[in-house]
Amino acid sequence: MPQSSQATPKDWLDRQVSLSKGFILLEVLVAMSLILGSWMALVGTYQNLALRTTQTENKRAQLRKEFDAFETIEQARAGTKANIKGQSNESTRVSSRNRTQHGASKPNVKNQR
Repeated sequence: MPQSSQATPKDWLDRQVSLSKGFILLEVLVAMSLILGSWMALVGTYQNLALRTTQTENKRAQLRKEFDAFETIEQARAGTKANIKGQSNESTRVSSRNRTQHGASKPNVKNQR
């Protein structure tokens, strides 16, 4: 069979594919959309993490302020009670009961011969 001089669309497409040495626009757009989607997901995750960290630090600071205020009130109340009792040198966390004192005249030595 003799070949005709006219090229069919399939022959033209095959020749164009074999001659192309770069990317087609669709490939570039798909790659760019994948990269952009990944970048946006990473930025969103970072912002969420930064927001939660800031909120946690603010809560910690507020709890520290409340705890300091509570401790100040407790120390003032304990100081008032100690002044009423006449024992202002006593620590607020130690009870004011009498403690037994051990004699220091005899050393406690075990296994004496």
